[in-house]
Amino acid sequence: SVHKDATGLGPLVVVTPETHIYRRIAKVHTTPEDSFMEIGCDYGITVDKIQTSIEEAGDVPKEWPCETDNTATVDEKKEDNSTCPRVSCVGVDRSIESIDIANGRYPKCKFVLANVLVPDEMATLRTTCESSLQGEAPSVICVDINGNREIDGVLRCVQMLM
Repeated sequence: SVHKDATGLGPLVVVTPETHIYRRIAKVHTTPEDSFMEIGCDYGITVDKIQTSIEEAGDVPKEWPCETDNTATVDEKKEDNSTCPRVSCVGVDRSIESIDIANGRYPKCKFVLANVLVPDEMATLRTTCESSLQGEAPSVICVDINGNREIDGVLRCVQMLM
């Protein structure tokens, strides 16, 4: 099933051939209340631009209860007053080199090594979002296909995300 927003509409899917247009669309469709994920983040440029845009709009990073002990009961977790910062932006790429560069360039953003076309890696990515992303799931997902992907691969990616 496809998640529908408050309007009852399904997700907005926009395809654009140019990187500068892609980044502009990502910025326009992400508000300070959103959480953002970019699939195919490469060196993290777009993730950083969105993070900066959210910060400039006055959004302050939120602190959430920290769940470091997975064996604790729900009541024990409620009593624990420790907090962990949750991020508003996550970048995902299947290249370790790209993730290493992104982490070095943009330490305030979170980057994850994963291939969303691999079910086990997608499951791990969902778990990562639940534990570290504001709202536990991204409200905006952008997919940077780098302009040179076969349409079947792009469609499989969109299908996995929905």
